[in-house]
Amino acid sequence: MKPVVLWRPLAEQDLFDIYLTIGLDSPTAAERMFTAIERHVNLLETSPRLGARRREIAKSARMLVEGVYLIFYETYPDTDDGPIEAVEIVRVVHGHRNLNMIF
Repeated sequence: MKPVVLWRPLAEQDLFDIYLTIGLDSPTAAERMFTAIERHVNLLETSPRLGARRREIAKSARMLVEGVYLIFYETYPDTDDGPIEAVEIVRVVHGHRNLNMIF
């Protein structure tokens, strides 16, 4: 059974802000980035452990990279083997941001 992918409200807002910011200069580029992030997140339905662990950020944090953006997520349960019931997207942030200020 595939895990369900959930988005925290702050992660949804991050994605919306990214879309708006890029879209001010290029609506086409905004669509491309939105689609690329969405495609990357959709990979988690079949490969929920795809992202690298980032324990220095949070005990259960994992991260994917799409262009200059970092997609942080957690799996439930937080294990390295066995089935995963859910994946929760926690934040989507620019890679140049101070992660200590965000988390």
